[in-house]
Amino acid sequence: MTQYRAHPIMIMEHLWRFGYLLIIPLARGIIAGWQSGLTGWLEGAWLDLLVLLSIFLLALLRWYFITCERRPDGLYLNMGLIWHSRSYIPQNHIDTLAITYPFYLKPFGAVRLRADTKAGNFEKADVKLTLRKRDAEILFEDRTHRYAGESYLAREYKPRGIYIAALSAILSNSLAGVLFFSTFITQTGNLLGEEFENRIFGTFETFTRMMAFGIPPAAAAIAYLMLFGWLYTFIRNLIRHKNFCARRGEGALTITGGIFTNRRYSVAVDAINYVDVRQSVLTKILGLYSVFIHAVGFGKAKDDVSALIPASNSRDLMRHLSLLLPEFKPTKRQVRPNFGALFRFLNDAFWWCVLLPLATYIMVKLFPSWSEFILWVGFMCCLPAYLFLTVRIIDFTTSGIGRHGGSYTLRYSSGFYLHTVMMPRDKVATITLRQSIFQKMDNKCDVLIFSISEKRSRHHIRNIDKTMALQVLDIQLKENGD
Repeated sequence: MTQYRAHPIMIMEHLWRFGYLLIIPLARGIIAGWQSGLTGWLEGAWLDLLVLLSIFLLALLRWYFITCERRPDGLYLNMGLIWHSRSYIPQNHIDTLAITYPFYLKPFGAVRLRADTKAGNFEKADVKLTLRKRDAEILFEDRTHRYAGESYLAREYKPRGIYIAALSAILSNSLAGVLFFSTFITQTGNLLGEEFENRIFGTFETFTRMMAFGIPPAAAAIAYLMLFGWLYTFIRNLIRHKNFCARRGEGALTITGGIFTNRRYSVAVDAINYVDVRQSVLTKILGLYSVFIHAVGFGKAKDDVSALIPASNSRDLMRHLSLLLPEFKPTKRQVRPNFGALFRFLNDAFWWCVLLPLATYIMVKLFPSWSEFILWVGFMCCLPAYLFLTVRIIDFTTSGIGRHGGSYTLRYSSGFYLHTVMMPRDKVATITLRQSIFQKMDNKCDVLIFSISEKRSRHHIRNIDKTMALQVLDIQLKENGD
């Protein structure tokens, strides 16, 4: 048995938990200063010091009573100051063990250890500790050795830099970047004064006027804001996935990545619920595929590495996948939608493609003085609508279900992405066959498959033959009245 104590830096992390106690010296200082001035406040300063000392002492005791014990059968976690708790997590029930090396903790030799099981909260880890680097790495290497296999030849995959950039572009979200910049500018203005904030917005306004190139300045400002937002998230994703490496042991995958904040994950292979091969319209045109795995605890935190294969061309995709996860193999479609289902696929996207141009036309007629701006905004709004329509057209030609042995292959679209999901049958939670009145007329149905996971994960295959679906899925449903 080996016992590890949390890193002393956790004392500082715990101080904020008792921050509400600062209300006492703050209220006393305001009252004393109001009634007796500086002299009155100094007379009671001992009380302020006592409260501050109490806060630090509580944080110190909370840290002191946190320990982690490593035993052959699992981890034992002790914590609690007044209400003491002792938790046990069996070693073979830990689906994902992760170490994060935040750049701001590196000078202190501290890292964050995270362990997740199927029984935990889907929003936060079952165990999350700040440990000394050497202690956390001992725990991680112990797990890696346990799953390595004595006679198993380990296999490693390192993608090219261009594929890391491709994944970063796929995952980048303009809205997240825009929210970051707007919050940053506003909060900086609050700290440094309104004049500084106005200078930032004034500089941005001057820049957009200079770079408008015939586009209305207001529309150019929106476009450049979205572009800067996209660039911000692209750089963040690039930094997060740089130095990516995936290594396969007998029973687990070890995945690493990051530049400033490094990350290491150990994911048990039998804990992987499904493999998702994902494409956008752009990567479909370029012939690139990104592979993601769905397992408890992997990709859970906001800045986690989330991919298994960042990007690969069609020629190398199966080679890389069989290298890392030979248990997951795609199967050809055995049931697919017929031509009559075309409008069923296009219905949601079609109306946006019609209504948005119509709304733009009406707004131009009502507000002719704003016509340039309205036309530009209308054009920008139509782009995602037509992109969505393109996704649905591709979905119609590629969607369906296949089965080989005890594994399903599901092809469908969700939002702006095309998915090919390989899922073992024992990872399926429920299967629902849904029919509308019109689908009943020609024996068609939508198949909704919900997978086992911390949170609800749905896979929706549209408008396929019901009889064929039951046959491929190898299930039997009782009709009402039977």
